[in-house]
Amino acid sequence: MTDTAQAQQAQQAQQAQREEQEEDHLILPAAEVDAGTLRFATADDTERALCIGAFNVAVPEDLDVRAGLDFCRTFYMPGTGDPADRHRGHREHGHPASKLGYEDRPDQVEQLQLESFLWQEYLPDEATAVLRRMRQLTLDVLYGVFDAAGVPEADRDLITGGAPQDTGLCYTTVNHYRAGLSERAGIVEHSDSGFITTICTDQPGYEILHEGRWLPVRERPGHFTVNLGDAFRVLTRKLPRPVTAVYHRVPELRPDAGVPDRSSFTVYMGPRYDMPLYQYDTEGRLREYQSFRDFSVEKAGKLGYDFHSRV
Repeated sequence: MTDTAQAQQAQQAQQAQREEQEEDHLILPAAEVDAGTLRFATADDTERALCIGAFNVAVPEDLDVRAGLDFCRTFYMPGTGDPADRHRGHREHGHPASKLGYEDRPDQVEQLQLESFLWQEYLPDEATAVLRRMRQLTLDVLYGVFDAAGVPEADRDLITGGAPQDTGLCYTTVNHYRAGLSERAGIVEHSDSGFITTICTDQPGYEILHEGRWLPVRERPGHFTVNLGDAFRVLTRKLPRPVTAVYHRVPELRPDAGVPDRSSFTVYMGPRYDMPLYQYDTEGRLREYQSFRDFSVEKAGKLGYDFHSRV
């Protein structure tokens, strides 16, 4: 066999290997926010994002997420006794002003959830700065998805509870995956309850139920992952372009010597618990669907964990 033929054969083998690997992974469509506007490369990418219920969005070049990930790796550790230290001690803190706070889940995750108006009070300044930038990005993405789904601009304040004014429900979820807890899911399979969740993570593990199969999502460096949730699904179910609430999970994680536990943090936006979910009827008229609190309590029960007792 000539050198040229061998080289061609090697290239074909490499291409076949790449294609085989891609079949076992899901590559999400990618977008960016440019001057406050969500932009996908093609209309097909937009359609696919709404159909899957998830996509990637570029991290702004001037946003350094390391402070957020550093906080993920310390928040659950015992406090130092210094009242000014907001990096540690959140497991025992109590966070009395929050209706959410710290939670030990039945899966591998321990998490801290704090509403956006409490970030400055309870979190380190550098983590708060990251979250505020992510909140604005998430709001721009949310309104971009509203545009793509055909949700009239005049209805958006009502159905979100005033997301632009930060009077809807917006919070961060800070996650530490306890790989030492065996025979548990990393995070149980579920869809998010609200409209949108923007996720920053330091390791692979995120999987999506796609066309009947659980597929790991191919990581895209320099991008957040965006999940679309139940509030979007309910709202748009009868519209010409319904939005999928992505069903996702993290499978059980095993300890790996020298590798830290998986960390992630998010910005979530949804209706307030004291307001209804809305839905458009087949004529495009907006109707109340169900109390968002009732919807969330029912869903928590199905997933096997208690709903927030202070809500």
